[in-house]
Amino acid sequence: MKKNLRIIIDIIIFILFIILMGYHITGNKTHEILGVITFVFFILHHIVNIKWYKTLFKGKYNFYRVFQIIIDAFLFVAMIGIIVSSIIISSNVFSFLNIKTTMFARNLHMVSTSWAFVLMAVHLGLHLNIMLSKFTKKMKNSTFEYVYYLIMVLFIIFGIYAFIDNELFKDMFLVTKFKFFDYQENPLIFYVKILGIVISLSIITYLILRLSKRKNRV
Repeated sequence: MKKNLRIIIDIIIFILFIILMGYHITGNKTHEILGVITFVFFILHHIVNIKWYKTLFKGKYNFYRVFQIIIDAFLFVAMIGIIVSSIIISSNVFSFLNIKTTMFARNLHMVSTSWAFVLMAVHLGLHLNIMLSKFTKKMKNSTFEYVYYLIMVLFIIFGIYAFIDNELFKDMFLVTKFKFFDYQENPLIFYVKILGIVISLSIITYLILRLSKRKNRV
């Protein structure tokens, strides 16, 4: 029951975050409302996973566990950055607080959002690792083995293209001080590219973990 609840919460957070990446599609008011809902589920996520924190100082640490903790820690920091900056720059939901919007808060929101998006995709890759490993074993020496690997490669190539096309690297490292949105962009194409980036990073994460296991066996 609790496991199913965790999965449902994670799926909701994932869907909401994907939608939130399209600020120019949803509009500011909807963006802020969905942001608050995401924050609520973010808190619920940590409540239902409270036992995970209790295991941090127990057991052995292998590459997978260290990698997971680093990603989760940075993702948590990025999410806090999003929450804090969102409250400061809010013009609808938190406007009653009368907090003066600053350029620092806008920049913090842009950097935190882009990093959280990338880290969320890697985080997803960590959780899909077991499932992908089983699927890879089934495909090995089968008729569709090369087709399977070709699909993986195509997803990675498309994800890299979408990452560059969306100029996410500029947001992550604050290359530009102000982000310009293409309000004429087709929503379907935008979200296909966003999902492409997520799938690509998840596959790359899986491949890194698989490579680390092979090195440990040598």
